[in-house]
Amino acid sequence: MKGFLFTLLILLQSSILFANDGAYFMSGNQLIPVKETSVQVRKEILSLKRVNDDFLEVTVDYTFFNPEKSSKTILVGFEAFSPSGDADFFPKNGQHPYMNDFTVNLNQKILPFEISYVSTEDAKKELSLNDIENTIKEYDYAEFYYVYHFNATFQPGENRLVHTYKFRLSGSVDYLYNFEYILTAANRWANNKIDDFTLTIDMGNYQDFYINPTFFKSVDEWTVNGIGEKVDGFMKEYRHSNGENATAFFVQKGTVQFKKKNFHPKGELFLFKPRFYLISNVFSMENNLPFNKDLVVFFDEIENENALKVLQNLPYARRGYIFRNSVLKGYYEKMPWYIPNKDYLPKPDELEENEIKWLADLKKIKIKSTK
Repeated sequence: MKGFLFTLLILLQSSILFANDGAYFMSGNQLIPVKETSVQVRKEILSLKRVNDDFLEVTVDYTFFNPEKSSKTILVGFEAFSPSGDADFFPKNGQHPYMNDFTVNLNQKILPFEISYVSTEDAKKELSLNDIENTIKEYDYAEFYYVYHFNATFQPGENRLVHTYKFRLSGSVDYLYNFEYILTAANRWANNKIDDFTLTIDMGNYQDFYINPTFFKSVDEWTVNGIGEKVDGFMKEYRHSNGENATAFFVQKGTVQFKKKNFHPKGELFLFKPRFYLISNVFSMENNLPFNKDLVVFFDEIENENALKVLQNLPYARRGYIFRNSVLKGYYEKMPWYIPNKDYLPKPDELEENEIKWLADLKKIKIKSTK
């Protein structure tokens, strides 16, 4: 083959996915990734959308450019690490247990694909299902790539290739969910960059999430399309950040978007939502409240009546209610996600199901005794 496609990576460990789009040449039962030398990527639109709370719909929409005068057929592989941690290891119906509905569409034609299992220790070694099963029985883990591979014929000029799949989100001790996408693989294209890159993230209404600033310098490079707030340097003090910084996004409604021309990424996308814990099991006015509507009661007692009022008014603060009570006003104006809305009036019957449950669960929590 004269040309080969690049590698696009995403990591799955417990709840993280590692995957790539790469060109391969087939040698017996071996799949070997190789760098592309002529095909360029003119545009990539990466879209992440959370659906039904438990899934992330991933769409990767490429525009490739083949500068040659004849068509070029390339064996393309989409790689995904096997899960690790407290997770399902074994393939389900031969496919990755955390990926569903995988599709590839090239120039408006659905392409068939096959799945191979390739050793992470020896990229040239292909594994059988029996190999995987024996490894799991002996070591209680299995490290290998799932390789979804297919033949793609790129016509001279522009070609559009679209990947779609659903990734099942899952939690861990540290995170409600996290998702990593290795952007630097884009640098393996023939033009050593993506001419026009767009990342759009839709995690739903009244959600917060965090992204390490590895491929961007400032939150000013991001746009909130809707109602929301974005804050640089928010997560540095979080106990699981290991001193690393992160940009915070607090979205009432809409999406966030990152766009870059001549994009040559130097770092990877790491999107996460941490679990928030109190040092003690008592909620006090010294504690900050996360923004997301999925928040559950995470304490055993409430310090006093003022702290209770703060908790009871969280759903309305999310929507920007301007409080007249000095205690509530002082507390919520310190929250980085609070956006005052002079037109909003509290309407309990318009709260979402999770928020109604939050208020109901608060009634079960006692105020700490002062005796």
